Amino acid sequence: MKKFNLLILLLFTSISFGQNKFTISGYVEDSKTGEKLFGVNVYTNSKSGNVTNEYGYFSFSLEEGKHTIYVSYIGFKTIEKEINVSSNSKVDFKLEEDSFNLNEVVISTTKIENKVKSTEMSVNTLKASTIKKLPAILGEPDVIKSIQLLPGVSSVNEASSGFNVRGGNADQNLILLDDATIYNASHLFGFFSVFNSDAIKDVKLYKGGIPSTYGGRLSSVLDVRQKEGNKKEFNGEAGIGLILSRVLVEGPIKKDSLGQGKGSYMFAGRRSYVDAFTFLDDEFKDNVLFFYDLNLKANYDLNEKNKIFLSGYFGRDRFELPKFIGTSWGNAIGTIRWTNAISEKLFFQTSAIFSNYDYELDNLRSGSEFRWKSNITNFNFKPKLTWYASSNATVRTGVDITHYKFNPGKISAINGSSITAEKFQNNFALENGMYIDAEFDLSEKINIQAGLRFSNFMRLGNESIRIYETGKPLSFDPVYGVYEENEVESEKKYGSGEVIKQFNNLEPRFSMRYLLNDRNSLKTSYNRIYQYIHLVTNTTSPTPLDVWTPSGPYIKPQFADQIALGYFSNVKESSYDFSVEAYYKKLTNVTDFKDGADLLFREDVETQVVQGVGRAYGLEFLLNKNTGKLTGWLSYTLSRSENKINGINNNEYYANNVDQLHRLNLVGLYKTNSRWEFGGVFTFSTGRPVTYPTGRYEQNGLVVADYSERNGNRLPVYHRLDISATLNPKKDSNKTGKWIFSIANLYNRQNAASIFFREISEVNDVEIATGNTEATKLSFFGIVPSVTYEFKF
Repeated sequence: MKKFNLLILLLFTSISFGQNKFTISGYVEDSKTGEKLFGVNVYTNSKSGNVTNEYGYFSFSLEEGKHTIYVSYIGFKTIEKEINVSSNSKVDFKLEEDSFNLNEVVISTTKIENKVKSTEMSVNTLKASTIKKLPAILGEPDVIKSIQLLPGVSSVNEASSGFNVRGGNADQNLILLDDATIYNASHLFGFFSVFNSDAIKDVKLYKGGIPSTYGGRLSSVLDVRQKEGNKKEFNGEAGIGLILSRVLVEGPIKKDSLGQGKGSYMFAGRRSYVDAFTFLDDEFKDNVLFFYDLNLKANYDLNEKNKIFLSGYFGRDRFELPKFIGTSWGNAIGTIRWTNAISEKLFFQTSAIFSNYDYELDNLRSGSEFRWKSNITNFNFKPKLTWYASSNATVRTGVDITHYKFNPGKISAINGSSITAEKFQNNFALENGMYIDAEFDLSEKINIQAGLRFSNFMRLGNESIRIYETGKPLSFDPVYGVYEENEVESEKKYGSGEVIKQFNNLEPRFSMRYLLNDRNSLKTSYNRIYQYIHLVTNTTSPTPLDVWTPSGPYIKPQFADQIALGYFSNVKESSYDFSVEAYYKKLTNVTDFKDGADLLFREDVETQVVQGVGRAYGLEFLLNKNTGKLTGWLSYTLSRSENKINGINNNEYYANNVDQLHRLNLVGLYKTNSRWEFGGVFTFSTGRPVTYPTGRYEQNGLVVADYSERNGNRLPVYHRLDISATLNPKKDSNKTGKWIFSIANLYNRQNAASIFFREISEVNDVEIATGNTEATKLSFFGIVPSVTYEFKF
C-alpha cells in the first residue's frame, strides 16, 4: 500500500508540472460515415498528445502559442493542422480514407510506433477488416478463431467453443460485447462464434497488464465493440455462403442541414441453413441444426456534450435428433449508455447492462421425455469518470456493480411423459468493484500505469445451504489417495438478500514502459485478479450445457498473480514490428474435479470440486509485417500450464487440460492488384494432455478401466493450412459484389480432437468378442472448400 501511495504522489507531482496550460479536446470521426474512431493518435510537434478513447474523444494540454497538431490513423490520411492556443479549445477532426496505396493491406489498428511508446503490453488489437481477410472455415470470418492466431492464445480443438489464454481455462476469460458479458460465445458447438464480423468494429484482447477497470476473470479480457452505424447515408451489405447468409443495414437518424445525422443505427442478422440440406438423405431429413443471431446498435447526440447509445444482441442455436435428443442455447444482452463531456478535462460515461445465457436439453426417448433448463442472468451498472489531468497524466475511476441469478436447472415433463418435475435452488450473488487507474509520464523515457481495484462478492439468499458432518463436503483419505463425500448433517435456510458468505479483496495493477529510443522499449507489468464465479465442467472444452456457480461456503474464489516482462521494437520505418514477452502466472484456489466426478443433474457440485494451486509460464514472440502488398504476422508461444491439487497425481504438479508446449502461427495476406487478394494461415501445436487407460480388470462381472496419471499422455501434434482468394469487382464497374473462395485444411490433415478406446468386436468382417481393445481417433473434418458472395447496396 505504501508503494501505491508513492505512485499516487508521483502522479500528482507530474500533474503539477502541467498547470497553467490550456486544454485542447474534441472528437475524431470517419469523414465518410461519421463514425467515431478509437485509438487515433492526436499529437503535436512538441510530442504532447493523446489517443482517442472508445468514443473517439481526446483531450490534452498545451502551452500558449502556435502548435502543429497531427492526427494519424492507419488506413487514413494524416491531418496536419496549425492552431494558435490562447484558451481552452474544442477541435474536431474528420479523417479521410487513404486511397494512395490501394494495393496494400494494412493489418494494424493504431499507429505502429504506439506499440513501442504506449504502456500497454500483453495486448493485441484486430480490426474487423483484418478478421474478414483471414481464411475461415466454411468461408465465415470469425473473431474467436482469429484471436487464436495470436501468441499466448490457443484452443483444445477445431470445434472448441472457447479459447485459452496463457494456460488459463476457457471460463477464465471475460468476454464483453459493448460492455455486456457473453457467457457462451459459440454457435454450432464451437465451429462459429457469436460475433458477426459485419457488425464488429474492433476487437481488443488483454492477456496481461489488465487495467483496474476490468475484473472478475483470471486470464484475459476480450473487449468487442460493435459498429455505430453510418451518420451520412443509408447503405447495407450482405453475404451468401454455403451454410449461412448474413445482412447488415445502417443509416443516419435525423439529418441536419449539412447532411449528417444527429445519430445513426446499425442492424445485422445471420442465419445458418445446414438443416436445409438434410433432405438429401432420408436418414437425416427430420434432423434440426441451425443458428441465428441479431445485432443492433443506435446512438443519438442529445447535444454537443451528451450522447446516448443503445446496443443489443440476441442469438440462438437449435439441434435435434428426433426421438433421441434435442438442445437449444443462446445469449441475450442489452446495453444503454450515456456519455457526457463534462468539461475539456472530464469525460463521464455510465452504462446499464442486462445479460442472460440459457440452455435447455430435451430427452426425446419415448416414455421418458423430459426437458432440463438452466440459465445465468446478470444486471450490471457501470459509471466511469476519466480525468485528462494534463498532457502527461490521465486518471480513470469508477464502480462496477453486478447482480447475478444462477438457475442450476429445472426438470419438467414433455410430450405427456410421467417424469416427475424437479427444480434445483436458485443461487444469487452481488459482485461490486471500485477502482482507480492512473497513467502518467515520470520522464520522457518512463511512463507508468498504476491502478487499484477493490472487489467485494456476496453470496446471497434465498437459499438453503447444506451443513456437512465435518464442516466440509469432502474428506481426503491419504491411505487410498481418494476423496470421500461426507454426510449432510442439516440445512441452514437463508432469507432473500441475506448474506451467506462474503469476500473482500484488493487487486493491485501496475505497468511500466522504459523507452530506449524512438524505436525500442522495455515494458513490465503485474496484476492480481480475483474470480468469484466458476464454470462447472469436467470436459476439456466448455459445452453449451455447462453450469456456472458462485463462490460460497465451500468453493473459494480463485485468484491469480501475473508478472510479465517484454521487449518491443519497430524496424525499417515501422514496416515491421517485433515483440517478445516472458510471463509467470501463479494461481490460487484453482478448481478441478476429483477422480470419477459425476456432474450430471447434481445440485451438490461442491462434492465433486477440489481446489489447489496452479502455475503458468512461457515466452511469446510476435513479428508483424505491416505495409506493402504482402503483410501478416508470425507468432510463436513456448509455454507450460500446470496444477497441483491434493489427491490428484500423487499430490504432484500435473499438466492442465490446455497445456501446449509449442504453438506456431503464420499468417500471410497478399494483394496482387485492386481485384485479387490472397490469404493463408498455417498453424502448428503440440498435442494437448489426455488421460489414457493403462489396463483393465474385471470385478463382479464388470470390466473396469485402470487409468494412468492425470493428463499423463498427449494427443498427436496438430497442424493445418487454410487458404483463401478474394475477387473484387473492376474499379470502373458499378458492381459492388465480390467472391471469396477458401479451402480449410488444404492437405487434409486428420487432427485428433480426442482418442478413445473400444473393444475389437469384429475380425475379417465377422462379429466376435475378442477381449482386446483398440485406440480410435476422432477428427472433425478433412478438406473443407467454400465460396461466399458479398455485395453492398
